[in-house]
Amino acid sequence: MEASSSSASMVLGSVSSHDQERLNLKSIWGVVVSVNNFIHKLISNAKTRNSIRMRCATKFTTARKHKFFEFSEQSVLSNFYWGIDSIEAAIQEKCLDEKAALLKKAEQMLQVPALLDEHGVTAGIHNRYLVCCSYFYLSLVRKLQEDEWQVALHFLQAVLVSPGLVQTEFAPELCERLFPSRTAKCGKQATRGRGNAGSNFPYVEQEEDEAIGRMARVWRDWLMYYQVMLYGETPRWECDTEPQYSMHEKSTSSFSSSTIEHWEVHPFDPREDIGGGMGDEMKTFSIYIREFEEYEKTAKDLDQVTSFNVEKLQRGSSIKRLHDMLNDSQSDMRTSVGSCSDFSAYDIESEVMDYGECSLTTTRSSADFPRKLQESVRKEVLEVNNSALLASGFASSIKSLNLTLFEHRDKKSKTFRQHCMINQMDHQQSGARRKHNFRGHEVSSHPAKDSKSELFHMTEKAISKLLYSEGLGKWEEDHVVEVTTIYEILGKKNGENCAVLKDMILDQLLAGISSSTEDIVIRASISILTSIAAANKSVIEDVKKKGLQLSDLASALKRNVQEAAVLFYLMNPTPAEIKTFELLPTLAGIMCTSNSYKCRSGSLPSPMTACLMITEILVTAFDHATNNVHLAEISSPNVLEGLLDVARDTNIEELISLATILVKCIQYEGDSRRYISKLAPVAPFVRLLESNNKHAKFIALEFFHHALCMPRSSTITLLKRLQREGNTNVMNSLMLCIEQFEPEYQVLAANLLLHLDTLDNSTCKSIFREEAVQVLLKSVASEETCGAQQLSAFIISNLGGTYSWTGEPYTIGWLVKKACLTSSYQRNMIKNICWSDDCLEDAGTDTWCSKIARSIINIGNPVFHSLAKGLKSTIRSVSRDCLTTVAWLGFEIVKSPESVKFTACEILLSGVEQFLHPGMELEERVLACLCIYNYASGKGMKKLVHFSEGVRESLRRLSSVTWMAEELHKVADYVQPFLSQRISCVHTQILEVGVSCSGAVCALIYYKGFLCSGYSDGSIKVWNIKGQSATLVWDVKEHKKAVTCFSLVEPGDSLISGSLDKTIRVWQVVHRKLECIEVIAAKKPVQHLNTHGQMIFATTNGHGIKVFDASRKAKYNCKSKRVKCMAVVQGKIFAGCKDSSIQEFSIMNNRAQEIKAARKFWKLQKRPITAIVTYKDWLYSASSIVEGSNLKEWRRHIRPQMSLKTGKRERVKEMGIVEDFMYLNCSPATNCIQIWLRGSQQKVGRISAGSRITSLLTANDIILCGTETGLIKAWIPL
Repeated sequence: MEASSSSASMVLGSVSSHDQERLNLKSIWGVVVSVNNFIHKLISNAKTRNSIRMRCATKFTTARKHKFFEFSEQSVLSNFYWGIDSIEAAIQEKCLDEKAALLKKAEQMLQVPALLDEHGVTAGIHNRYLVCCSYFYLSLVRKLQEDEWQVALHFLQAVLVSPGLVQTEFAPELCERLFPSRTAKCGKQATRGRGNAGSNFPYVEQEEDEAIGRMARVWRDWLMYYQVMLYGETPRWECDTEPQYSMHEKSTSSFSSSTIEHWEVHPFDPREDIGGGMGDEMKTFSIYIREFEEYEKTAKDLDQVTSFNVEKLQRGSSIKRLHDMLNDSQSDMRTSVGSCSDFSAYDIESEVMDYGECSLTTTRSSADFPRKLQESVRKEVLEVNNSALLASGFASSIKSLNLTLFEHRDKKSKTFRQHCMINQMDHQQSGARRKHNFRGHEVSSHPAKDSKSELFHMTEKAISKLLYSEGLGKWEEDHVVEVTTIYEILGKKNGENCAVLKDMILDQLLAGISSSTEDIVIRASISILTSIAAANKSVIEDVKKKGLQLSDLASALKRNVQEAAVLFYLMNPTPAEIKTFELLPTLAGIMCTSNSYKCRSGSLPSPMTACLMITEILVTAFDHATNNVHLAEISSPNVLEGLLDVARDTNIEELISLATILVKCIQYEGDSRRYISKLAPVAPFVRLLESNNKHAKFIALEFFHHALCMPRSSTITLLKRLQREGNTNVMNSLMLCIEQFEPEYQVLAANLLLHLDTLDNSTCKSIFREEAVQVLLKSVASEETCGAQQLSAFIISNLGGTYSWTGEPYTIGWLVKKACLTSSYQRNMIKNICWSDDCLEDAGTDTWCSKIARSIINIGNPVFHSLAKGLKSTIRSVSRDCLTTVAWLGFEIVKSPESVKFTACEILLSGVEQFLHPGMELEERVLACLCIYNYASGKGMKKLVHFSEGVRESLRRLSSVTWMAEELHKVADYVQPFLSQRISCVHTQILEVGVSCSGAVCALIYYKGFLCSGYSDGSIKVWNIKGQSATLVWDVKEHKKAVTCFSLVEPGDSLISGSLDKTIRVWQVVHRKLECIEVIAAKKPVQHLNTHGQMIFATTNGHGIKVFDASRKAKYNCKSKRVKCMAVVQGKIFAGCKDSSIQEFSIMNNRAQEIKAARKFWKLQKRPITAIVTYKDWLYSASSIVEGSNLKEWRRHIRPQMSLKTGKRERVKEMGIVEDFMYLNCSPATNCIQIWLRGSQQKVGRISAGSRITSLLTANDIILCGTETGLIKAWIPL
């Protein structure tokens, strides 16, 4: 570790005058490299290490003389001693894992003494000594861990703590080099101090030590500053090789200490010249980093004293000269065939040499790009030597290169190098020209003489480096631009040689992408190819022909080579090809990185844009199920959060794809809709809406349309945010959309415009509102554009209502609740509504409905006429949506003036009547009742006079469903009573569906608007009934034996099924599938089920009724009776028993009462109660006879009010009751259903099912039955 002879020339000026002066990165770099080289040599020299260690050990000898000291002091000394010992063990250790563990342990131990107070004493040793030694040894730890920054920081901290100790005991030569003006005096003082070592810390601080400390502090502070500024970069400090102790098997350094020992250290005094006196074997090296150009302007005079005259380096780099050459080459292109054939490599050489100003580039490495710092001298020499294989014969070898394109494809890079060397020997006739080239190259170190040769050398070097397999592993961003420019120049020239050279470049890049296993090679190859494609997109077709595989790009993308996404997208793969690579997790990771770098050229999409576009294909190009699988991978909160961050700062192209993806996520599930609507920034989508891009406006309108499909209170919150950020500009943009776009997008724009205008203005006239309502009503009334008509009808039907978080319209559910439809069995006949959802209780819905209804009604009669046309539409969904609109407008019509109310009644009521009749959906019949009730008040009551007999009959049949129907029927009879009431007994079959492979249909029930059927093989099938057709929605099989019964659990909105396998299963719709969420053991085969609240009642083959509470604990009621059937109503259980008695039990207090006594013993076996049904306030029981009575009367008189006898020897097996009829399935004729009038107890007909009937269900005036052949049939009375 001998000091350089030039150290004396580096005497520093006054420190005090320069403490605050900025140091450039070159100076800091010199310090880091010098310290690292010193520490490296120390680690490599065991003798020196042991000497320093022994000096530290003498202090422990002093400490042992103190007989008494505290345990904490012993702990500090122990950590210090064993920390040093662990470092020595780590240096000797061969196993990398053990080495890392020892270093970590040493670092933890040395940090204990390093944190001591410098001014204290521990076990008789000055803390300053312990702290200084600890930081010095921590620098060794960091060197072994290959952290060059921290090596220098810890060493400077040790100097800062005790300059004298470091410069006399640890690193005198290094201190002399770093602080030359102070070391001479300090050395003398230290020598005197050592001779008078009467204390445990003999080094007395002098003024010179304080000066060195201040200098060390400046170095440390600026080193920390640049460490922060270069955060995220990976500087490659070119220090000595470390074969003995490196943490990696192969050292990353590229030269040895013999190559370079001293680096330039920037002086504090810019007037002092340190350029000379370093010796020929020790060359000072400097670096220029463009990223810090703005900082170096303030210290420009400091750069003038470096070894090379930096002012001679011209601002225009080799990249600029290549671009200049490219621009000039475009005006100098050969166009004739003859000229193309005469073009040679010497022309390329001449062209390269004729452009650009000269600057000294042979001493620079990536000077204009801060991604990596200055490479070493040896590395530069090796690179030049590598390129020299091609240098001597470069031009002439290209000229005479007669490899065809197809021949070259079969050559390896090694063969090509050999070929170039052979060409160098074979073309001696071009020696004069080559000699001239070398002569120009030799004088290129003199910048004023031959810039042409130097620039040609740079071009030659870039291509030759590319053609070597190891060259890509050392690639720099400068070379990306150089090769791209060279390729573009070659593209401007015609001729076989240029084509072959272009093919060489592409082939080498493809080889790097497809065959390399090193990330850096793959990254460099893709970076260069992307840059070439940015300048010339036709290159994509060329590489496709050459065999570039999507799988290679997908593999690179999974290695986090983000630019691979750009090439992957430009390859234009099919959706099926994209799907096979399973890229979504990788794409999501890139998309969630909002600071992902952009592509170098605006002509290509950025990696972020490419990822968004590929993801857009994956979530839109397939069938619904496949798209949903892909959406499930990106709908997690983490991914959505990343996507929403992207939306805050992105370009229009990215935002379009992003909006498309978000729309799909919103449609996929309610949680995504909730997350996006609450956290998505509105401004980016407003920017889409206000852009001049038509497609951008389309996707913005779709985004806001789906974003508005959520609970009303949340919709109002979103509208307020949109109003704050967009104001009138949004309204004007929406007006332009209405004027310019197709009908579907006009409707979307009108919807958003109407919402925004209604938010603050519902009473005054508004141009925006009138225009929006006109567009919506025009589309509803017009059948020319079917899509626009259905969309506008859907939108206007939910303007005054609400949605669920899944996007399902809940306006009908909200209206039906207002019509007092309370029975869970009736509610479950309505599709797509979860009755326990809090959205139905949204307090903001009523207020908003009143507000927007008032604003629409104020427009006048055109609203009613358009809705009347919509009610008569042949498209079922349009007429249904118009009925919903009329229903919620009715709440405000009631408050309107009499004239408005009567006019609306005159125009709309005739269209509403059609929805009352049997055969219509239950919710449609209820909404029709609601409309008539609201509109036919006041003068509108006269319309009831003109009700037909069929309308009155329909109202009478609905009286058991809603009190409004009963009231309307009473008023109609009062205004104009009919002399006689006729009941049509004709029944028409409307449905026949089923499967034969599952056995008999043993149970039927409606759940969530779907018909559920239980089969004898244990399966449950769910059917979607539409008119006279049915579609199988779900088919599940969880029960092991026949499913015998169903019931509904109202609080949990669940379905329960009982089976002969002795279990009860609880079902719910989860993610749009019927899922079993609970299994209850019944211990006996289950025959019948019923519920009350969370309690479940089951009858089995045994005695009594088994009751399961909310905790699923079981108990028995009616233990003494053999219960055959039961009904639960008004908090009571009515049980039909085998002895023909009927028992009543109170659910709340378990009080029992017998309301029908048992028969005599000898008649017992013939008349067990087989069915019990409640209808309104009546209870009906069936055995061999059917009896019925009002519940109160039956309790009071203990006998029925009515009784009817079926045929001789017939016994009722199943029974169903509606308003006018009783339906009985009796044995032995079990394939027929007998029809009886409920009022007069007369038999009026029969229905044949074709086979034995095994289940019966009545709902919405429809009678359904299941048969033993697996068929489900349904009839309706006319």
